[in-house]
Amino acid sequence: MEKKISLPRLGETMETGTITKWCIKVGEEFSRGQIIAEIESDKTTVELPALENGKLIKTLYQEGEEIEVGNDIAIFETI
Repeated sequence: MEKKISLPRLGETMETGTITKWCIKVGEEFSRGQIIAEIESDKTTVELPALENGKLIKTLYQEGEEIEVGNDIAIFETI
């Protein structure tokens, strides 16, 4: 089953974030708790962990792109 990963609000005033690094590549499987990406917001970098096991199908943004909170950033398949 395909699901989406959205950019969460990582701080009270966060409106946008930038993916500084994808830690999982398309086609790779990941486990709950594994870091999927590093997100920069308000000059702080935060690691975004997986909330469940899955396989990354598609990234919707490139590293360095600014994204609004709540936008989908990736699609994964549950395993």
